[in-house]
This record gives sequence, structure tokens and C-alpha cells, in this order.
Amino acid sequence: MSTELPIAPTSTDAPYEDPLDLMDEIDALKKEKDATILAHFYTDGEIQDIADFTGDSLKLARDATKVTTSTIVFAGVHFMGESAKIMNPEKTVL
Repeated sequence: MSTELPIAPTSTDAPYEDPLDLMDEIDALKKEKDATILAHFYTDGEIQDIADFTGDSLKLARDATKVTTSTIVFAGVHFMGESAKIMNPEKTVL
């Protein structure tokens, strides 16, 4: 007796999504959610491309104080997000 197992789709089986469409969608979501994205230099280039601010830890800590939106999305290690929250207690930091 044999049983056929379904084959999980691979990334090549996934529908193609135009990166520019995704960037437009992310920009629209940033506006809708009143969010700013900060990304550390060691994050993937695609993340840095959509970020409003990029830099090292010190630069991003300084940049976080300039953010005017109600939400900060931080692409970096946990302590960087904690620093952004300490410097912006009234904001939501993700």
C-alpha cells in the first residue's frame, strides 16, 4: 500500500509579486497606520529600502527622537526598540 503525500509549494511555485507593488503597499500601510520604519544597517537591503531611516544603533536612537508618527517599527535587535520606546514613551514601538 502506498500513500501519496502532498508536496509543499516552494518559493518558485509562489505567485510572482512585483517588488515595486509591495513597496507601494507598504508605503500605503505606513500612511494608514501612521508608522515610521527604522532599520539597522545589518538588516536585509530590502528592509532598508522601505525604511524611513537607516543607520547604526546610535544614529537610529537619534533618528527615533525625530519621528512624528504615532508608531515606530524598528528592524533591529530588541534593545534598539527598547531605546526608541524610552525616548518616545507616548509612541507605540514595534
